Amino acid sequence: MVCERLPGDQASFPTRAGCRVAPDAASPVAVPPTAFPPKADYVGKVQASSGVVTLEITVAADKAIAYACDGKKVEAWLRGSAVNGVVNLASKDNTSRLDGHLEGDKVIGTLFLHQEQLSFTAAQSQPPAGLYTYLQDGVRDSWIIDQNNAVTGVQRRPDGSTSPAPSLSTNGTATVNGQSVAATRVQGDSNV
Repeated sequence: MVCERLPGDQASFPTRAGCRVAPDAASPVAVPPTAFPPKADYVGKVQASSGVVTLEITVAADKAIAYACDGKKVEAWLRGSAVNGVVNLASKDNTSRLDGHLEGDKVIGTLFLHQEQLSFTAAQSQPPAGLYTYLQDGVRDSWIIDQNNAVTGVQRRPDGSTSPAPSLSTNGTATVNGQSVAATRVQGDSNV
């Protein structure tokens, strides 16, 4: 098969169906989306009107859970998908949501925390960094351990009131009502 040169002096190459133009080096090439690792945790700090909020995003396969809290009374649990490097999460009551995407080893995006819109960057973290909970008699203690082993947590009682959670050690234990307890580590596919 003989193919002619096309305008612009670009080389043409034969195909079974005829001739086609060689790819132009300046043409954009679609880059496949970056996928999340099978399991990963990302932690960041966000400045909100109430003070600093710690954010933890935990991913497992195509699911993710995020928790944001100020260590005093503000908290939000969000759940949703983690597909092709994009997380879209929302709280059960839809008062908070998170939209983010993976850039290298960080998740970058926007956290809509109740009435505030907050930009965030959360870096990938290794254990003991992560999200932990302990539930007893309807009282839920939730904690985030960050990359520097700092702990932020909120306690929610059955009536919906909140306060600072008891201290949590980096080995996942806390003293709750005078008793040493082991907190449960939350993963992106956990049922919390």
